[in-house]
Amino acid sequence: MKLTVLGLGEAGSLIAKGLAAQGVEVVGFDPVKQKNPVVEVFETAEEAVADADVVFSLNSATVSIKVAQQVTAHLKPGAIYCDLNTGTPALKQRLSEIVPADSFVDVAVMKPVPGLAEKVPLSVAGPGAKKFLELFADLDLDITYVSDVAGEAAARKLIRSVLAKGMAALVIDTLWAVKSVGLQDWALEEINREFDTNSSKTVKRYLDGTQQHAKRRSVEMSDVVEMLSDAGYESTMVRGVELTLSRIIHGVRVPFAELD
Repeated sequence: MKLTVLGLGEAGSLIAKGLAAQGVEVVGFDPVKQKNPVVEVFETAEEAVADADVVFSLNSATVSIKVAQQVTAHLKPGAIYCDLNTGTPALKQRLSEIVPADSFVDVAVMKPVPGLAEKVPLSVAGPGAKKFLELFADLDLDITYVSDVAGEAAARKLIRSVLAKGMAALVIDTLWAVKSVGLQDWALEEINREFDTNSSKTVKRYLDGTQQHAKRRSVEMSDVVEMLSDAGYESTMVRGVELTLSRIIHGVRVPFAELD
């Protein structure tokens, strides 16, 4: 198998280097000249994909359509084109219409690449997803098949981003908030303790407790708003918590929560 990586930034280089170490013939292209390329680099994208069995596009969602249009005519028959950029399901559907029939793979990179390289968890969907699984079956990779519908892997990636980025933003907002009331060191220890003790049972407790005690928790959040206002801090997250609690109070049920 010969694989071409279009985009040799941090993620692309790590994946390319890792796959090459597992015995895959990997070449690449990047519009930015590489000082110390990890694989053979071609002068043009068209040349890079000409003999490839698999093409990985790892650049940016803003140029993913342009890149696909640029190289599609140069793909050899039977090659699969894999878009690993973070993008919307609609974008992935559009890409599947650009490349040859049954050749497109929507690949969602489910965790940060640094530290995992080619072993980063990948979710795959689209017309070429099953062929992707077959081609990489003998390698030490973490691949999950989603469906043959382009965009369904991307949807999982973006939904996961709501959770991951939301938790990060909440932690940051909390630390900003406690700085205004002089409790930053204590709060960091409390946050670490909370994460250290969390489990699937914690999630269940959050769902059930919020469903059953939304009104009481809404009052408590009003006290939080008042305290932070007195301290001169405008939270970036508290209003969202209040909105969520308000929806529950007005009848929108918490998914998977047990009722009283």
